[in-house]
Amino acid sequence: MADSVMIQGTASDAGKSILAAALCRVLVQDGYKTAPFKSQNMSLNSYITKEGKEIAIAQTVQAEAAKVEAEVNMSPILMKPIADDMSQIILKGRVFKNMRAADYFAQKAKLIKIIREALADLKLDYDLLVLEGGGNPAEVNLRDKDLVNMKAAEIAAAPVILVADIDKGGVFASIVGTLDLLTEKERKRVKGIIVNKFRGDPAAFKSGVELIEKYSGKKVLGVMPYLEKLNLPSEDSLEQEIYGNQNYKIDIVVIAYPGMSNFTDFDYFKTAKDIQLRYVKREIELGDPDLIILPGSKTTISDLEFLYESKLSGKIIEKAAQNTEIIGICGGYQMLGQKISDPDNLEGARQNIKGLSLLKISTVLESQKITRQVKVESLNKLKFFKNSQNEILRGYEIHQGKTILAADQKSLFKLKRQKLGKLEKTVHDGAVNDRGNVWGTYIHDIFKNDCFRKSLINHLLTKKGLGLDSKPEKSAAEIREDNYNYLAAEFRKYIDLESLYKIIFDN
Repeated sequence: MADSVMIQGTASDAGKSILAAALCRVLVQDGYKTAPFKSQNMSLNSYITKEGKEIAIAQTVQAEAAKVEAEVNMSPILMKPIADDMSQIILKGRVFKNMRAADYFAQKAKLIKIIREALADLKLDYDLLVLEGGGNPAEVNLRDKDLVNMKAAEIAAAPVILVADIDKGGVFASIVGTLDLLTEKERKRVKGIIVNKFRGDPAAFKSGVELIEKYSGKKVLGVMPYLEKLNLPSEDSLEQEIYGNQNYKIDIVVIAYPGMSNFTDFDYFKTAKDIQLRYVKREIELGDPDLIILPGSKTTISDLEFLYESKLSGKIIEKAAQNTEIIGICGGYQMLGQKISDPDNLEGARQNIKGLSLLKISTVLESQKITRQVKVESLNKLKFFKNSQNEILRGYEIHQGKTILAADQKSLFKLKRQKLGKLEKTVHDGAVNDRGNVWGTYIHDIFKNDCFRKSLINHLLTKKGLGLDSKPEKSAAEIREDNYNYLAAEFRKYIDLESLYKIIFDN
């Protein structure tokens, strides 16, 4: 049976996901077959495993850090918010139903059974599990409903490391207050503390460490610096709205509507030296970009309403007429069409809404959710990716809806849906307008494909009359590996690994 350790936090965004990824990479470097685990995740950023199961992006990143294939047992419960009081519940990678909080917690026995089974399966296959908590473990009003913090640690028999974000301030109160609100049994399970996101030399916080240890009675395992250079996908919130440098040549805008999902699709532009990547919510922020992307959406109809109400819709249509490049991914692709219908009220009361009419397509939302990894062949319809039929692209689909093309509207891609690495079905996907500057697809992670992304960037440079950079660039996979290794190196530098390993293996 595997050993285990759990990373909990004094608050959301304390850095639990990133430090769990760091520990996963350190452990695999030290020879341990390691798997990440989070019993319950609330996020609109998700990934599709090779089995066609939907899981949270955070555990996908951690699995990649651990150099193992992401699987559904690592993220057995995923909650995707569709309203303030409603979420789509994904159990073991499949849609269960849309539920309000009270109805969800009424299923606690069923949910705990799923968590126990997932942990048991993982413990059979791995040397060590790195668990991640959610929010704060001392939400005393929710203690009887807990599935993701101390309850998961108890099921896994895992010692807990408490992470506190010093960058936001109040680090002493957050640590001491959290520990004080835990039960005695829970407090005993906390074996160490990590202070995270310290700006400056962590050694300068020596007196702070002494105070934390004095008031908490727990060992501080280290003080992690704020890692400005780190570029890994965020779990569920944008860390900033503008990425790039002052010498950018290409300005890419992503429309950040309220239900935006899988914004991690665009992380691959962050490291391109000629690119500025901006996320905008208001018409006044749009400016004069070279490319506008409409990302995925968990609530496509209400997000399209947002475009109309914010007047971003008019600006997008105006820019399309001016030959600005416009791309729609998944829900954004649906919005570019003429109409979206929701006959079964899957998203709410509104059953029909007019699209932006930039593509001759219409979409009907359906209860069946398509979740598949895909191999992609180009049908030679995109200006910047012609004569590329021999390039096999990869990505994945996550959508509820069927898009119908007008008779004279041609598809962009041939998708070979995969299950466990084998061909399951071949379908056509995507559409482009006659001018060639507006197109859309259901393919998530399409920009991870180096040849496709670089061809698009070169097209945008050429369109502006700018020269192409012939210097070779690292691939997306190489950049990601560099980030994992950098993260692990910083973790080794600032964390007392000897004490941490003693906590894990002597537990």
